[in-house]
Amino acid sequence: MISTGSISVLIFRSKFFKLTYMQRIWFNALMKKILLALLITVSLNTFGAISILSDLDDTIKITQSSGEPGDLVGMRVFTGMPGFLEATKDYTNELHVLSASPSIMRSHISNIFKKYKIDVKSLTLRDDIFEDKFQYKVREIKKILNRTSDDFILIGDDLGEDPEVYAEIVHLYPNRILASYIHVINDRFISHLNLTRFYTTSELYLREFTAGRMIGSRVMKGLEEVMAETRMEFIFPRRAYCPKTDKVWRWQYQTMFSLEAMVLSDKFTDYCGLRQSVIIIP
Repeated sequence: MISTGSISVLIFRSKFFKLTYMQRIWFNALMKKILLALLITVSLNTFGAISILSDLDDTIKITQSSGEPGDLVGMRVFTGMPGFLEATKDYTNELHVLSASPSIMRSHISNIFKKYKIDVKSLTLRDDIFEDKFQYKVREIKKILNRTSDDFILIGDDLGEDPEVYAEIVHLYPNRILASYIHVINDRFISHLNLTRFYTTSELYLREFTAGRMIGSRVMKGLEEVMAETRMEFIFPRRAYCPKTDKVWRWQYQTMFSLEAMVLSDKFTDYCGLRQSVIIIP
């Protein structure tokens, strides 16, 4: 037996799908504004103390993924990354950057942070370039976590040892790691490590929103920045893995930002399909 409420929902859905495409976009935009207005009134103080620990190269800064020698000492960053880190300041205390780059690069890296207005509490670099990267990163992350009672969000990439390092940290501190995000650059297999992969900064915004930490207005601003980017190499550098289908982004269609997610998915897959149709000589 169909209830009166069910009939009302069916009638509403029937009328909704009879609207023109532009009317549906307007209706979705209106509903989204209402929801964002409601969400922004929710206090973020309900969260405990949180900090972020991030890798630098090919996580924040474009380095090896571009295939350009100049980017090893360049200053280009991924589209949306400075904005994302700024947005997380609404609910985090500190940003710690841990890199395997040599300590001689400290001044240059500090200039990158200054250029993009990225506020960093600590920058840890390797004094001994011959030290094993896994051991170095695990040791330094443990030092950072042991200095504070904050919970942490980890951000890294799959070019180096970040997936294995973060999996070890999650094992050692299971109750203090809220999320472990891995930027897909070479698309290596890490599913067994139970980490969250991301291809673009827009996904970080949506992940943090669905986790209940980031407010919708911040997400909207971040998605708009990525949508407006015309320099696609700042989203998918030359040697970064570039998905040709929307399979990896379909989860975003279930969020309140489904229209924006579809626009971005089309933008990414169109570019990736075009790019991978050309033979690139390493």
